[in-house]
Amino acid sequence: MDIFAQLGINTTAGIQFVFFAIALIFLSKVVFGPYAHALEERERRTKGGEDLALEYQNKSVELQTEYEVKTRDLNSQMKSIIDAAKSQATKDYESAVSKARTEADKLVQDNRTQITRAVATAAGELKSQTNSVAMAITSKLLGK
Repeated sequence: MDIFAQLGINTTAGIQFVFFAIALIFLSKVVFGPYAHALEERERRTKGGEDLALEYQNKSVELQTEYEVKTRDLNSQMKSIIDAAKSQATKDYESAVSKARTEADKLVQDNRTQITRAVATAAGELKSQTNSVAMAITSKLLGK
């Protein structure tokens, strides 16, 4: 004990050590323990949240890729449907135009035939009336 006395350590240091030990035990049970437990719980929840966020992020990348693939498929299907409809419409258009041209050519030909007949008939009537008209003109000129 002489050594403690020479260092200036007396019984008050022992009492202070006991109070410190009691305070340390009390604080570790009442303050530090619940705080450490709350910190561990928070880390567990945060870590689970991080894992969940990473999982959702990976899932969103997968869904986006799947969406892009399906969109490309739908676009190609729509393009093939539109191309088929365009080609069918072109065929229908060509068929209708061809039919209309045929009908128009037939009508033109029929009208030309009718006009040719009418001209021929009118020419025939004029030829038949030429003699009587010539006689009527001659008689008028001669005053008869």
